[in-house]
Formats: sequence, C-alpha cells, structure tokens
Amino acid sequence: MQKIPSLKELRRTVSKQSTKGFLNPICDFLAFYPAKIFLYLPFNPVQITVIWILIKIITALLMTTDNYLLTIIALIIFQLASILDGVDGIVARYRKDYSYNGIYLDYVGHYFCNSLLLICLAIGTYRSSGKALILLVGALGVFSYLLSKAITMNGIWVSNLEMRKEMETIVYGEQFSMKSQQNRAVAWIVDFFLMDNPLNFMFWGVLFGYAELTLWVYAAVLTLELLRRLVLQYWRIRKYELGKKEILSH
Repeated sequence: MQKIPSLKELRRTVSKQSTKGFLNPICDFLAFYPAKIFLYLPFNPVQITVIWILIKIITALLMTTDNYLLTIIALIIFQLASILDGVDGIVARYRKDYSYNGIYLDYVGHYFCNSLLLICLAIGTYRSSGKALILLVGALGVFSYLLSKAITMNGIWVSNLEMRKEMETIVYGEQFSMKSQQNRAVAWIVDFFLMDNPLNFMFWGVLFGYAELTLWVYAAVLTLELLRRLVLQYWRIRKYELGKKEILSH
C-alpha cells in the first residue's frame, strides 16, 4: 500500500497557483483536508468529480422549495461542495492520474450546476413571492452565463493547426478571464460574485432575505460579462489582424 503523505508534504508537492481573490484560495487550501482522506479510498479523480456534481445537483433542486431554512442549508452545501471540486485535481496530480474526460466533465459540471443553481433559486423565489418576472430574470442569468462560455473562440473551430494555435494565443491572452485578473482589488470583487464560492454575494443576499434582488444582480453581472467577452474578443482579433496587415504591407 502506498504511503499517504502528510498535509504539509501534499501541499508542497501538488499545490497549484490560486487566483488572486480571497474565497477561491481558501477553497483550494481547505481542499487538501478531504483530499488526504480520499487518498485512502479507492476513488479516482473522475469519480470524485461525479460526487461533487451530484451533491450540487441535489442541493440545487432543494432550493426550488419556498422553505427559507432549507434553501439556506442547500445553498451552503452547494457552495461547500466547491471544496470537493479542488480534491479531484489534488488526487489527480498526486497519483499522476490525469484524464481529459475528467477535465471535460469538470467543465460540464460547472456550467450545468451553476445554471441549475440560478434556475432553481429563481423557481424557489417565484414560489415564495408569486412574481413570474423573477423566472425570466433567472433565465436571463443562465442565458448570459452559458452564452459567455459558448461564444469564447477556441481552437476546435478550425482544422488548421497553425491557425488554431494562433487563435488561442490571440483570445486567451492576458486577463481574458475575469477570474485570472492580476489586479488584486478586481480579483477580490470577481471572487465574491463567483457562484461556486462559499460565503459569496449570493449566499449573503439569500441569507438576509434578498433572493429576488440577488437574482437581478447576477442577471446584470452575467450579462455584462457576456458583453465584455464579445467586445474584448472582437477588439483583440481586429487589433491582431490590423497589425498583421501592417507588417505585410511593409
């Protein structure tokens, strides 16, 4: 049986660089505690990913009730499951058990669970308030969230390997993702609004009874993020192509 390292050794050997926010690095730090436990268990990283996805799906669905206490408990568990999201990566890096399917499943899990969270919170808020408009607000948030992911240009759109690499260099340049912002103040603000993080804006909004306002805020923030990505991609591609034409003209 392979010797399981101490927490200190585990952090030293398989830690990854966290974002410059506050909540996300805390989740990354705490993930090492359950990761050490999972190293004793016969779960592979993909199975761990499936576990946190199932936890998030179940708890999101519980939020469709108009029971305030159940909604708060479900939201806490949903967001704490994000700590498990870091466990699969730790286990994969330690065991060198990498899987492209695991990476794919991880991304699908985030997109599906966060979308489900918004919809379920909107349904629960509608059931308690009777305002049908809130369902549209939740749907707008989901639409903007998923479209901002879908419209991000990536290399799979082209078959030419050279163009694929060039496209990814243009789009995924410095600070394309808000999560990777180098400015610490911006990173903290983004971190506070990420739906996955525990004790984020959504948690405090629902806790203090402002679920409806919280949904409006997320719909607005996610729509602005969609517009930012659209404009930023277009500007970067146009700037690159103009620069290329200028070089060729000389």
